[in-house]
Formats: sequence, structure tokens, C-alpha cells
Amino acid sequence: MAVSIERPEPSVIIVKGEYSPDEVASKLNEMVNNYAGQIQIPGFRRGKAPKSMILARYGDSLKQDLSRELLAEIVQEAIEKVPELENALYTDEPKIEKIEEGKPFSVQIYAEIVPQFELKKYQDFEITREEVPVDDKEIDSVIEDILMRNSSLEERHRPATENDFVKIEFSEADQEPIPMLVPLDDPEFFQFFAELVGKSSDDTLQIEAQFPDGFPDRRLRGKTGKFNIKVVKVMEQVKPKLDSEFFKKMGKPEEYNEHDFRKEVREYIGQQKSRQADDVVKSKLIDAIVEANPVPVPEKYFQSRMNDYINEQWDTSKIEPEKLDELKQQIASYIRKQIQYEFIVDKIVEQEKIDVDDQEVINTARGVISSMGYSPDAAEQVFKPQTEQFENLRKRIKRDKALELVLSRSKIIAKTPDETPQGKENSNADKNQDSGESNSP
Repeated sequence: MAVSIERPEPSVIIVKGEYSPDEVASKLNEMVNNYAGQIQIPGFRRGKAPKSMILARYGDSLKQDLSRELLAEIVQEAIEKVPELENALYTDEPKIEKIEEGKPFSVQIYAEIVPQFELKKYQDFEITREEVPVDDKEIDSVIEDILMRNSSLEERHRPATENDFVKIEFSEADQEPIPMLVPLDDPEFFQFFAELVGKSSDDTLQIEAQFPDGFPDRRLRGKTGKFNIKVVKVMEQVKPKLDSEFFKKMGKPEEYNEHDFRKEVREYIGQQKSRQADDVVKSKLIDAIVEANPVPVPEKYFQSRMNDYINEQWDTSKIEPEKLDELKQQIASYIRKQIQYEFIVDKIVEQEKIDVDDQEVINTARGVISSMGYSPDAAEQVFKPQTEQFENLRKRIKRDKALELVLSRSKIIAKTPDETPQGKENSNADKNQDSGESNSP
């Protein structure tokens, strides 16, 4: 067997392997001899059937088995020559010559590996962090949403308005009526049930409609024709008041009041904004890491990652070819940057000797499973040790730790929207924070 390695590009490896005709014949004879003792051909004792008869009956199957065996040997030899091949990013389907008597057996494999590059910088970055204050309008908006989600429907003995809910009986000809609750403030319903405005209990009417396949009420999807409607009840959505009764239902202490509620909402919004600001900082830091450490991306691996991402996010069977090309152009820079970051952060992990033991992986897995609404005890069934899924989670934890390490070694400059991240403005902001002053309303 002869195995050669070609490297037309730093990240590209072409493996060429070949067995001579004599080697192929010897391997095939050995396989036939081993196989002969396992089969019974009529007219011959076990193991005594001639080679020609065995090949006539089972030759194609034996040659396929031999082809796989020889390919495995070539791959193993190639890995011994280039250990990085064991974790190749991408490999083409091997080009394999058929096994034929008197001819050599040859294999060619195209593979892409992680490129070699110099880790130039992964600390001492300066990143601005937007400190966005919480204003009263945001608090009012969140409170309004909470009140709407805790509102109730109360019957009104008057004609329906555009903001009401109308309980109706909806029927087709010769069909049993369907009880429905129509929210007239919902545009998807209003366009078909606008005639309910001005109607009262016990009123009847007929509408003609063609309901789309995506209509919110599944019972009406795709239905077309004339429909009879009887108004059963007109109902108004009533929001609760911010009083002791409402706070009690929310599990708050007796002395809790509206001021406490607004303060709690402000803190909640502030925490959300802080998390968003942290995410933006990490995104900026990733951009800075990638910019500071140029690394090439193997082309076929890049294309495969982009295709995988598109297939996960969209149904490509419903996308026209030209639109698919446009989509690829739009996401190409994002995918390329993500791959570059993975190369770089994995090298940081290696250089800083960041390790994660099995227990930490299991603990993280329990958190992942719990966040999905399942019992954390199921984690060890979903993320079984020594599986690819388990090791992928370990790699993700290592990468997260590496990014946190880079973050801890960088300078984060706080900045509010009306400030610049440098000079006196930033110094004053720092002084305000140190003295406990706050810009919050």
C-alpha cells in the first residue's frame, strides 16, 4: 500500500492511496479463504468449494467488503501521517476505483482541516457598553401589558363596539352552529366580522366570506360561502385596577402599593436592558477578536455550514433559486465570522488550558433541560457521557469560558445615549456611579 498526502492549500488535504494488483489479489484471496469456511455450496464440503465458484456467486459482495476494508486502511495510514485528519472539518465522498483482477485499487479523498494561524491578540480590547436608562413610558407600557394579560371579560347590555369581544353562534347551511368568541379588536377577525359592530344580544345576520388557510380559528380555515351568525353576548375587556386586591392576587404583601409595583417593573426592565447590553458587548467583543486574528475559512466547509444553517431556518423547497442565492449572499458574512470565531476561541481554549469536567457538563445539561420545561433529571438521558452531543456541550462550555476570560481582560467603557464613550463625559458618568447617583426617573 502506498499513501501520499498533497496540500494544495494550507487547510486542504488530498489523500491518495493505492494497492498494487498483487496486493489486491492477495487480499482478495485471503478474504475468499476466510469466507469459504463460513458457507456451504451444494456438492462441496464446507471450505472445499473452488475459488472461482465462490467468486462467481459472491464476488460482488466480497469485492465491496474488500473495498471498504482497503479504504479504512488507507484512511488510518493517512491519519497517522496527518493527525488533524481525524477531526477533519469537511470531507468529500471518496473517489474509489472498482476492484478488478489485474488492476490496482486506488482511492482519492479531499478533506479540509482547521487552518494553522497565529493567535495575535485576545485581551486588552476596549468595548463600549450602552447604559440605557428606563423611562416612565416603558414602565407604563409593561404595566399595561400586565393588566391586559390579567383582564377579564364582562357582559355589556349594549351594541358591540370595535373594541369588544362578541360571543356568537356561527353556522353554515344545515350544519350545527359553532360557538365562537370574536375579538373585534383583532384585525384578522375584524375584516370578516366587522358587521358585528352595532349588533346586540339575540341579533342575527348573514355574512359572505372566504376564510384563509391561516385563519386564527382552525374551525373556519379554508371555509367559503354564506354563514349565519347569532349574537349571544357582547363582552368588554376590563383591566384590573392597581389596588390592594390586584396585588394580593399577584402574591404581594399587604403593604405593597402602586409605587412598589412601578419600582419592581423598573427593576425588571432594567435587568432586561442590562442583559441585552451584555449580549451586545459580547457581540462587539467577538467582532474585535475576529478582526484582530485573521484566519482563513476553508471554502467547502464554509458552503456546507451555510447550507446547514439555511436548511435549519427555512424550508428551501419553497424558496426560488434566485431568492436562495440572495439569501446566501445576505448571511455569508455572518456564517464566515462565526466559523472564524470558533477557530479562534478554540485556540484560546487550548492556549489557556481551559478544561471542563463531566460533572460541569452534566450540571449545564440539567440547566438546559430545565429551561425547556422538562425535569432536570432527564439531562443524563439526553446528554449521555461519551456521546457526540455530550462532547459538543462540553466544547460550548469551554468556548463560553474562553469568551468570559477575554471579557475579564478587556476594558468595558460605559456610555449612555447622550454621552460619548471617552473624555470628560465618561469620567463624569463614572463619578456619578461611584457616588451612588442615578439618572433613573
